[in-house]
Amino acid sequence: MTDHDPFGLRSLTVDQLQSTPGVKWQQHRHRLAAWVADMDFPMAPVITDRLQSIIDCGMAGYQKWGTGASPAGRVFVDRMASKYGWGIDVDRVHDLADVLQGVRLAIGMLTEPGAAIALHTPAYHPFLQSLADMDRRLVHAPFDVDELRTVIASEKPAALLLCHPQNPTGHVFDRPQLEAIAEIVEEFDLIVISDEIHSDLVYAPKTHIPFASLSPAVESRTITVTSTSKAFNLAGLRWAVMHVGIERFDTMIRSYPKHWFGSPNLFGVEAAVAAWTEGDEWLGAVMDVLDENRHRLAELVEAYLTGAKYQIPSATYLAWIDCSMLGDGDRPFELFQSRGVELSPGMQFGANGSGHVRLNFATSPAVLEQIVATMASS
Repeated sequence: MTDHDPFGLRSLTVDQLQSTPGVKWQQHRHRLAAWVADMDFPMAPVITDRLQSIIDCGMAGYQKWGTGASPAGRVFVDRMASKYGWGIDVDRVHDLADVLQGVRLAIGMLTEPGAAIALHTPAYHPFLQSLADMDRRLVHAPFDVDELRTVIASEKPAALLLCHPQNPTGHVFDRPQLEAIAEIVEEFDLIVISDEIHSDLVYAPKTHIPFASLSPAVESRTITVTSTSKAFNLAGLRWAVMHVGIERFDTMIRSYPKHWFGSPNLFGVEAAVAAWTEGDEWLGAVMDVLDENRHRLAELVEAYLTGAKYQIPSATYLAWIDCSMLGDGDRPFELFQSRGVELSPGMQFGANGSGHVRLNFATSPAVLEQIVATMASS
């Protein structure tokens, strides 16, 4: 670690990463890992210090946080107010194990089997799988709002599942787009489930706007789910949070015994509190590296992958790369696998992912260059 790199983000090597636990580098040990959405960066010291203090005391027993939100849920309320000017009622906040739990709860409780759910595609593949598992019909939502209105009017979905910012494209919905979407969902009486897990990973000059913060009317038809897991690299600690703007859904949740939904993990809660109250210096350093990497990747793609198309994302650490010059379907993914790089296959994100791959660039600059150079090797 140096003054230029106080958190050791720029000096990571493949040898170091291959010795780390976790699925990213262990599942495909003979390939360079740029697939699952975990960052290669070590946790923020403020988080490791918080977790170490729990271990040092030697006790990790049952926790009693009362009938409402956990300490992390309350910090979520504070962060929404301070960062976005969105004042929310803590009584409408529920702790979860992960964001997908909230998405599935909302779909399962608020829509019927066979109902249509609109989703911008290409889409985060667990969303697609969840809709299939729950017998809901996918409606492909265009990013263009005029086209979206036409599709909603024709397909009559019960809900819009909004990935905001969007995975895998890195698209950030700006205020005019969000307001247009809000008009459409109000006109056609849709509920909105807004996954905002990447909201801390938006690059300037773009900014994140919580969908439910647009107006009280929008909030009243929106469920927001988010977590510290993506921005602070905490997926294994299993904590997320849900804000329920839809009154009948809040009533439905409270009608069931609370233990049916599980309780938050002590370490996940404490890590989230540390992240959102003390972790912004570390996050700023991470964003500096990611910002450099997203632009450097454009240079690397041009240098090594002739014919590939890459649009620099406005958010996330995920690159959506059109490699259709190498073939349709998942042919590019399979080719890169054979060359020694594990990416996410485009078809995993829906049919319009044909010929694409998703590349995770949350690593050191040197490892990123090694990944792209290996993709181009024969």
